[in-house]
Amino acid sequence: MRWSVVCIEALLLATALLGQSSEGQVRIFSVRVEGTRFADPQTVVLLSGLQPGEEIQLGGEKIRRALQNLMQRGQFAHVEILVERLTPLGAALLIRVEEFPRLSQLLIEGAREVSEKRIREAIARSPGDILSLEALRQIRSAVEQLYRKENVTLRTVELLREPSDTAGYARLRVRIVEGPKPTVVAVHFVGNTALSDDELMDAFESTRPKAWWQFWRSARFDPTKYAEDKQRLLQLYRRNGFLDAEIVRDTVVTDTATGATTVTLWLSEGRRFFVRNIRLEGNTVFPTAQLLERIGIRPGDLYDAERVEKNLRGNEEQTDVAALYLDNGYLSVEILKEEQRVAPDSVDLVVRIYERQRYRIRRVEIVGNTKTKDKVIRRELFTLPGEYFSRAAIIRSIRALGVLNYFNPEALRPDIRLVRDGEVDLIYRVEERSTDVLNASIGIAQGLGVTGSVGIAFNNFSVTEPLRGGAGQVFTFNWEAAAVGYLQQLSLGFTEPWLFDEPTTVGFNAYDIRYRYGYDLRQTGFALNLGRRFRFPDEYFRGDWQVVVQRNNQQSSEGLYRKGITTEISVQQTLSRMSFNSLIFPTSGSRVSLTTKWALGALGVGSTDYLKLRFAAEFVAPLWGPELAERLVLYLSTELGYLKGLRSDSTIPAVEFYRMGGSGLGGFNVTPLRGYPDQSIGPLGGGTVLARHTAELRFAVSLNPMPIYFIAFAEAGNVWQDLRRADPFELKRSAGVGMRILLLPLGLLGFDYGYGFDPARPGQPRSGWNFHFQLGR
Repeated sequence: MRWSVVCIEALLLATALLGQSSEGQVRIFSVRVEGTRFADPQTVVLLSGLQPGEEIQLGGEKIRRALQNLMQRGQFAHVEILVERLTPLGAALLIRVEEFPRLSQLLIEGAREVSEKRIREAIARSPGDILSLEALRQIRSAVEQLYRKENVTLRTVELLREPSDTAGYARLRVRIVEGPKPTVVAVHFVGNTALSDDELMDAFESTRPKAWWQFWRSARFDPTKYAEDKQRLLQLYRRNGFLDAEIVRDTVVTDTATGATTVTLWLSEGRRFFVRNIRLEGNTVFPTAQLLERIGIRPGDLYDAERVEKNLRGNEEQTDVAALYLDNGYLSVEILKEEQRVAPDSVDLVVRIYERQRYRIRRVEIVGNTKTKDKVIRRELFTLPGEYFSRAAIIRSIRALGVLNYFNPEALRPDIRLVRDGEVDLIYRVEERSTDVLNASIGIAQGLGVTGSVGIAFNNFSVTEPLRGGAGQVFTFNWEAAAVGYLQQLSLGFTEPWLFDEPTTVGFNAYDIRYRYGYDLRQTGFALNLGRRFRFPDEYFRGDWQVVVQRNNQQSSEGLYRKGITTEISVQQTLSRMSFNSLIFPTSGSRVSLTTKWALGALGVGSTDYLKLRFAAEFVAPLWGPELAERLVLYLSTELGYLKGLRSDSTIPAVEFYRMGGSGLGGFNVTPLRGYPDQSIGPLGGGTVLARHTAELRFAVSLNPMPIYFIAFAEAGNVWQDLRRADPFELKRSAGVGMRILLLPLGLLGFDYGYGFDPARPGQPRSGWNFHFQLGR
């Protein structure tokens, strides 16, 4: 850019002719603008500040100010102010400008690691914007900042203005040359003597080299995660008693040619501190001994500052001091700690507790339930008006509402409102979601051929208001049939989970089922169900009992089962404890059950006699800390089964024997084992001993509105002819991957692809890869 002032020669002569002063002053006669394409000439004159009739000095301050005013607009690449001519009335001035081009098209080249969309958003320029030098500087800076934010090495950014077909417009080409990804190849610690390099390296979660076998992780350097790792490093020192530990300085050196990044940290560890005394002040509700037990350290112990903080204000087990107060109504309790250094290596811990007011629950409100009735929700709550406030009771209430599966688990939240001294209101906000399942399908199942089914399950039904529902009752109807009569099933059921508003479950199920798969068995029966939630040992325990009366018609059996018509009268008991926080995607808790089924033929009641035992245990735990606790979980399960005739000539229906393999959708009481074909494991006629173990790594992509999660699984199981032949180490192994999606009104659908490592039966080849479709599990 250049600013130009052109003055007429013989200025003194012109001044004399115009009658101006001898000091070089001239009067402006007119101002004309030349070179504008987009700018309005009158606007240019106004911005310059030069007006006809005004006296100026050529080359003086007003001319310089006029040039400055116009250049500051950022619209012009070049400005000149000239004297076109002199007249007796004054000087005719010409403002000659050259405008910057306008943007016609933005072109981006070379971007691989950062999306073109993100770059355009960072540049924030639209067609018609001025392409001034300042604008180009801002564009370059925006691209550089974006690459720093995305942690991608940027070698060069070249901005090219290219002519456009339209006069006054130009294309802007942003040519990006990216460097290699910064990858951590080494981390060095300097100054550490108490803790080894390996111990310090374990504190780093992200900023660490990648071992050859760690195919699931990346060694890419991320400044944000590096800052978090440095905090973890200091927390490690504080856990080991080093209260004064600090990172003196650190360097991050990246090779621009290869991306190899070396991190070096200089440390000052300081002294290791121990606890000399612990003193509590202000506690009047709970004895000092009880609070000291919760703090979890004693005089003479290494001072673990992080542990003390958690045990005072909030640990994962909810056994901290604050939890004790919050679970007993002290909502506004305040706990302060002071570390008093009394020697070069000792501290006195002083804990001051301000207990304040104890709060009762004044009112419990429910908001957002458009279908489910209030009483269905309230009977699951552990927070009642008039009781003292309890955080543990609120957590248990949220867990119980999640298990109902009527509401979106991510939207379940309580609001706590202080209404007056000593009283609070609790508001549970819920978001309804459909739990009813309707299906009508036709398909092909392995071993069954063409299958068809029609089913309906109202899981939040109401007998008194069947169209509206919302009473928490369960009504089911199902019809299923397979080609060539392999399977025919018709069933009708109803369950009332809270009889007379008590935690007592009653229900019935009527059914007619016919199996034709190596045998011909028809079962027609009726079952009465009764269940009760226990208060001891805790309210997660319950008992369920079932009385079954059915007619078994066993015809062709290929010599495997006893033929004829039998009457079965059996009783079944299930004792269980379930603490899952959700039925669709639990992230914590367990489910353990022991089921005993006894057909009473040995007592002369009915003509079938057997005893069937089943033990099942499932456990879920979150992985990788709180940031992924709701998304990434480990699921473990074990199932054991045993079937025994009670007389030497016992009659046991064919369907009661254990079979294993596939997805378990065959309708024959089959235990799933992915990676193997349906019913391919165990004796041909079924076995009497069963064992199965499963481990799954589950990752939720979405929980609302449509839960979707992926799994990686490993399983092992087998079925044996009898207990004498059972071998807990002779298991059929498999592994694979899959996904689950809750697709209403169909329910939970799953797809698994598993590899069986063993032959299903002796003499057969390795099972290999098998695809499985899952429904409801």
